[in-house]
Amino acid sequence: MFGELVEKVEDIEWFESASKESIQKLEESLNTTLPKSYKEFLKTYGAGGVVDEDISGIVENNPLSLEGGSCYGDTLRAREDFNLPNHLISIYYHDDEVCWCLDIKAFKEDECPVVSYDVFNEKVSNKIANNFRSFFKEYLELRAE
Repeated sequence: MFGELVEKVEDIEWFESASKESIQKLEESLNTTLPKSYKEFLKTYGAGGVVDEDISGIVENNPLSLEGGSCYGDTLRAREDFNLPNHLISIYYHDDEVCWCLDIKAFKEDECPVVSYDVFNEKVSNKIANNFRSFFKEYLELRAE
Protein backbone atom coordinates (compact mmCIF):
# COMPACT_ATOMS: atom_id res chain seq x y z
CA MET A 1 0.00 0.00 0.00
CA PHE A 2 1.75 3.14 -1.30
CA GLY A 3 5.19 1.48 -1.05
CA GLU A 4 7.09 4.13 -3.05
CA LEU A 5 5.51 6.95 -1.07
CA VAL A 6 6.29 5.20 2.24
CA GLU A 7 9.97 5.06 1.25
CA LYS A 8 10.07 8.87 0.87
CA VAL A 9 9.06 9.48 4.49
CA GLU A 10 11.79 9.88 7.12
CA ASP A 11 11.56 8.68 10.74
CA ILE A 12 8.89 6.14 9.94
CA GLU A 13 8.45 2.98 11.99
CA TRP A 14 5.97 0.14 11.51
CA PHE A 15 4.96 -2.66 13.82
CA GLU A 16 4.76 -6.15 12.41
CA SER A 17 1.93 -6.95 10.03
CA ALA A 18 -1.30 -8.21 11.54
CA SER A 19 -2.63 -11.66 10.75
CA LYS A 20 -6.07 -12.26 9.31
CA GLU A 21 -7.06 -13.83 12.65
CA SER A 22 -5.93 -10.73 14.58
CA ILE A 23 -7.90 -8.45 12.27
CA GLN A 24 -11.01 -10.63 12.73
CA LYS A 25 -10.51 -10.58 16.52
CA LEU A 26 -10.28 -6.76 16.48
CA GLU A 27 -13.51 -6.56 14.46
CA GLU A 28 -15.28 -8.96 16.83
CA SER A 29 -14.05 -7.11 19.92
CA LEU A 30 -15.20 -3.73 18.59
CA ASN A 31 -18.40 -5.30 17.24
CA THR A 32 -17.85 -3.89 13.78
CA THR A 33 -16.63 -4.52 10.26
CA LEU A 34 -13.54 -2.52 9.36
CA PRO A 35 -13.14 -0.94 5.92
CA LYS A 36 -11.19 -2.84 3.30
CA SER A 37 -8.39 -0.25 3.00
CA TYR A 38 -7.83 -0.14 6.78
CA LYS A 39 -7.64 -3.94 6.89
CA GLU A 40 -5.05 -3.74 4.09
CA PHE A 41 -3.07 -1.26 6.22
CA LEU A 42 -3.25 -3.60 9.23
CA LYS A 43 -2.20 -6.57 7.13
CA THR A 44 0.75 -4.66 5.64
CA TYR A 45 1.99 -2.49 8.53
CA GLY A 46 0.07 -3.45 11.68
CA ALA A 47 0.37 0.05 13.19
CA GLY A 48 2.86 2.89 13.32
CA GLY A 49 4.01 5.64 11.04
CA VAL A 50 6.03 8.78 11.60
CA VAL A 51 7.47 8.89 15.13
CA ASP A 52 5.00 10.62 17.51
CA GLU A 53 2.33 10.67 14.77
CA ASP A 54 1.48 6.96 14.69
CA ILE A 55 -1.61 5.59 13.05
CA SER A 56 -3.37 3.30 15.50
CA GLY A 57 -3.68 -0.32 14.52
CA ILE A 58 -2.73 -3.77 15.76
CA VAL A 59 0.48 -3.60 17.76
CA GLU A 60 2.75 -6.67 17.57
CA ASN A 61 -0.13 -8.77 16.21
CA ASN A 62 -2.06 -8.33 19.49
CA PRO A 63 -5.52 -7.03 18.52
CA LEU A 64 -6.56 -6.43 22.15
CA SER A 65 -3.49 -4.47 23.24
CA LEU A 66 -4.38 -1.55 25.46
CA GLU A 67 -1.18 0.40 24.85
CA GLY A 68 -1.09 3.68 22.96
CA GLY A 69 -1.05 3.19 19.22
CA SER A 70 -3.45 0.28 19.45
CA CYS A 71 -6.76 0.81 17.65
CA TYR A 72 -8.53 -1.21 20.34
CA GLY A 73 -6.86 0.55 23.28
CA ASP A 74 -7.18 4.04 21.79
CA THR A 75 -10.85 3.47 20.95
CA LEU A 76 -11.66 2.22 24.46
CA ARG A 77 -9.78 5.15 26.07
CA ALA A 78 -11.57 7.71 23.90
CA ARG A 79 -14.92 6.08 24.69
CA GLU A 80 -14.24 6.17 28.41
CA ASP A 81 -12.62 9.61 28.60
CA PHE A 82 -14.54 11.52 25.92
CA ASN A 83 -17.75 9.58 25.23
CA LEU A 84 -16.62 8.50 21.76
CA PRO A 85 -19.73 6.97 20.15
CA ASN A 86 -19.69 3.24 19.32
CA HIS A 87 -19.86 3.91 15.57
CA LEU A 88 -16.47 5.67 15.67
CA ILE A 89 -13.23 3.65 15.72
CA SER A 90 -10.09 5.58 16.66
CA ILE A 91 -7.20 5.37 14.19
CA TYR A 92 -5.20 8.40 15.40
CA TYR A 93 -5.35 9.46 19.04
CA HIS A 94 -2.79 11.87 20.44
CA ASP A 95 -2.29 13.80 23.65
CA ASP A 96 -5.97 13.47 24.60
CA GLU A 97 -6.65 16.24 22.09
CA VAL A 98 -6.67 14.80 18.58
CA CYS A 99 -8.93 11.88 17.78
CA TRP A 100 -9.45 10.84 14.15
CA CYS A 101 -11.80 7.97 13.54
CA LEU A 102 -13.36 5.63 11.05
CA ASP A 103 -17.07 6.47 10.90
CA ILE A 104 -18.54 2.99 10.61
CA LYS A 105 -22.09 4.41 10.55
CA ALA A 106 -21.37 5.94 7.13
CA PHE A 107 -20.15 2.69 5.51
CA LYS A 108 -20.62 2.53 1.72
CA GLU A 109 -19.63 -0.65 -0.06
CA ASP A 110 -16.28 -1.63 1.55
CA GLU A 111 -15.25 1.81 2.87
CA CYS A 112 -16.21 4.56 5.30
CA PRO A 113 -15.04 8.13 5.91
CA VAL A 114 -12.35 9.26 8.33
CA VAL A 115 -13.64 11.99 10.64
CA SER A 116 -12.25 14.25 13.35
CA TYR A 117 -13.87 13.81 16.76
CA ASP A 118 -13.77 16.94 18.91
CA VAL A 119 -12.91 15.54 22.36
CA PHE A 120 -13.75 18.84 24.09
CA ASN A 121 -17.26 19.16 22.63
CA GLU A 122 -17.70 15.38 22.30
CA LYS A 123 -18.92 15.40 18.70
CA VAL A 124 -17.68 14.90 15.15
CA SER A 125 -16.30 18.20 13.92
CA ASN A 126 -15.54 17.41 10.27
CA LYS A 127 -14.78 14.79 7.66
CA ILE A 128 -11.04 14.41 6.99
CA ALA A 129 -11.15 11.95 4.10
CA ASN A 130 -13.68 9.93 2.11
CA ASN A 131 -11.96 6.69 3.14
CA PHE A 132 -8.90 5.33 4.91
CA ARG A 133 -6.95 4.88 1.67
CA SER A 134 -7.28 8.61 0.90
CA PHE A 135 -6.42 9.48 4.51
CA PHE A 136 -3.30 7.30 4.47
CA LYS A 137 -2.13 8.67 1.13
CA GLU A 138 -2.47 12.26 2.36
CA TYR A 139 -0.79 11.34 5.67
CA LEU A 140 2.22 10.06 3.72
CA GLU A 141 2.29 12.92 1.17
CA LEU A 142 2.35 15.55 3.93
CA ARG A 143 5.36 13.83 5.51
CA ALA A 144 7.31 12.84 2.39
CA GLU A 145 10.59 14.55 1.48
